[in-house]
Amino acid sequence: MENLVEQMDVLLHGFCQPLTVLQCRLALGELSGEPSAMREAIGAALGECARLNQKIDAMREMLQRAELQDR
Repeated sequence: MENLVEQMDVLLHGFCQPLTVLQCRLALGELSGEPSAMREAIGAALGECARLNQKIDAMREMLQRAELQDR
């Protein structure tokens, strides 16, 4: 179980950078007010969302494996 906690801690820590990038990209696009800047910010934000979803999927798989081992 300790190994699972350590792995989850690493994955949760990995959320910080993509979330910060997501927030900054959108804020910069909004500040610019130009349609091209907003499109670029949205595109970059979508990429960061994909990265976050990959981390969430990895966490789900770990939890499912741990649940199966506990049975």
